[in-house]
Amino acid sequence: MDKITLDHPDSQSADLIAQHISQLSQLFPEVIKEGKVDFEVLQDLLGNYTDTPEERFQLNWAGKVQARREAQKRSTGTLRPCPEESVNWDTTENLYIEGDNLEVLKLLQKSYYKKVKMIYIDPPYNTGKDFVYKDNYTDNLTNYLIITGQDRSLGTNTESDGRYHSNWLNMMYPRLKLAHNLLTTDGAIFISIDDNELSNLKKICDEIFGEENFVCKFIWAAGRKNDSKYVSISHEYILCYVKDNSFLKENEIIWRERKQGLDDIYAKYNYLKKTYKDDVYTIEEELKNWYKNLPIGHPAVDHSHYCKVDQRGIFFADNISWPGGGGPMYEILHPITKKPVKIPSRGWLTNKENMKSWIEEDRVYFGEDENSVPCQKSYLTEREFSVPYSVFYKDGRASTKRLMSLMGSKVFENPKDEEIISRIVEFIGTNNSIVLDFFSGSGTTAHSVFLSNSKDTGNRRFICVQLPEIIDPNNSASEKTKKVAENALELLDSISRPHTIAEIGKERIRRAGKKILEEFKIKQAKEGALFAEEPKKLDIGFKVFKLDSSNINTWDSSPSNLEGALYNSVQNIKSDRTEHDLLYEILLKYGIDLVQPINEHVLAGKKVYEMGAGALIVCMADHVKPEVAEAIAQLWKEVKPTAIDESSKAAINCRVVFKDNGFDDNNDKTNVLQILKQHGIDNVVTI
Repeated sequence: MDKITLDHPDSQSADLIAQHISQLSQLFPEVIKEGKVDFEVLQDLLGNYTDTPEERFQLNWAGKVQARREAQKRSTGTLRPCPEESVNWDTTENLYIEGDNLEVLKLLQKSYYKKVKMIYIDPPYNTGKDFVYKDNYTDNLTNYLIITGQDRSLGTNTESDGRYHSNWLNMMYPRLKLAHNLLTTDGAIFISIDDNELSNLKKICDEIFGEENFVCKFIWAAGRKNDSKYVSISHEYILCYVKDNSFLKENEIIWRERKQGLDDIYAKYNYLKKTYKDDVYTIEEELKNWYKNLPIGHPAVDHSHYCKVDQRGIFFADNISWPGGGGPMYEILHPITKKPVKIPSRGWLTNKENMKSWIEEDRVYFGEDENSVPCQKSYLTEREFSVPYSVFYKDGRASTKRLMSLMGSKVFENPKDEEIISRIVEFIGTNNSIVLDFFSGSGTTAHSVFLSNSKDTGNRRFICVQLPEIIDPNNSASEKTKKVAENALELLDSISRPHTIAEIGKERIRRAGKKILEEFKIKQAKEGALFAEEPKKLDIGFKVFKLDSSNINTWDSSPSNLEGALYNSVQNIKSDRTEHDLLYEILLKYGIDLVQPINEHVLAGKKVYEMGAGALIVCMADHVKPEVAEAIAQLWKEVKPTAIDESSKAAINCRVVFKDNGFDDNNDKTNVLQILKQHGIDNVVTI
């Protein structure tokens, strides 16, 4: 029975260095000598003539080597579950994680490697007023716990600092390296930025994601004015890279954006179709009246010419004559009168063979008689998607007003627009993809995922990560931002929450989810979904986890603490940790999704957790006896997939975990192990 201690590989995040060496050895086995890379041999195999560092094209800065190494260090931390701060803990598939995003990204490597379809982040812009977290390369987790648990004073990165740009790059580089690992092969990352660090960000992204995987710099014309001395800058950028650009090439996966307002048109059309069934004339008239009564500026107004209906859906009767004149002048017969149709003076749009094909496919809309020129049927379904534009025109003040309305006052300065992020979410991924934001801030990305799911009843999931940065009005740069901070504190006091940005984000997500759910129910009612057998349910919940040190005690070699160290070596689980704390650390370190359904059982008087059809069974109880092992074996037989034969080695896929000091003596431990082996379960460990 293997015992997992704090220095055991299973108690740490993924070993990225070992993975890289393993992948390299598969490609070039001759470059691996005694577990290390012979770079001279590798250069020869690649046919490279090495340049001197001074001549090489690259971006260097103070601390880059350490930043790269930091991304490959393993974390011994854990994520502790907080059901009391969550929404719909038992059913939701969304995650909100409080903690330093560098450590959190390390911990997510096993469970979410190549599983995230889209990443959106809005990092500090390094304007001189932003907080920039200065990592402690010796022990970043301990440094984080000290800062957030005691001092809680987080500094800014000012231009007077001799390493102004270097500090920002050292923060971003390892985080982007780790983020790259989490993206699916067809995934993409979007990074909001302004002119301060745009050029530097582009260079490090070229290095991390590959210059060939650069897509574009989206421009967000937010319309915000600022205090620039020479020009009032009213736009920002969203830098976009893909994991592998081959997925964007022709005839493969190509991004498409659905035109705004079409969801409302389809909802109205489906409602009218259910109400009036085959009465096409009434449906068309009602649809026209609906268009007329839409408020000014409603996006569906732009598509009001799509109002005719047939068995295929909604279409627009488009001009079928030659736009510039000089088209073919042949005759066609009207399908009812059988007389030649009036030929337009400019001629037909296409040749006679194509026209014949269009008529046979019912793509031509004829009038009552042959005296009116027919039109081509242009269906809404065929024109609803387009390649996204590189410019987003959206006044940033609108999102601020919406957030003020939701929260009751202005509690966050310049929040990102959830409608813009929602558009990106929809055209980049399928409706069941994972969206990650590790600079979560006010929770805009979570809000945008809710929005997108409410539009198409999708099952997108979000993972949001935010540092519990203290809100302090005294640290504000102006009276305006001081007032915003005071509003935030007033809100947090009213709901009895700590004074951190993370708490503002969680409250925003709670309120946004509730509001969207109410609107979603109204939308379903309008579409007649209330009469369906099982209306689609919207996931507006989230599980809260908080970064902390491992649940397993470490050995303290200090002579002054010998008694405590000896006690911890026996009682190796920290006294303030719960069974659920241990359970989720096991999931995290074994690479299991944190939203994996967990089934609780009481076997032989002990609580046992089972998941993945018996792939993992955990018992953190004390005084475990052999009868518990017998009950676990029976449970495994009941829940395992029927395709697994009893004598098959596939039974080894069941992993059972106990607490190391959960046995009264070695005899009980040995008997438990032997009983499980008799039932084909060989993978048994203790922590």
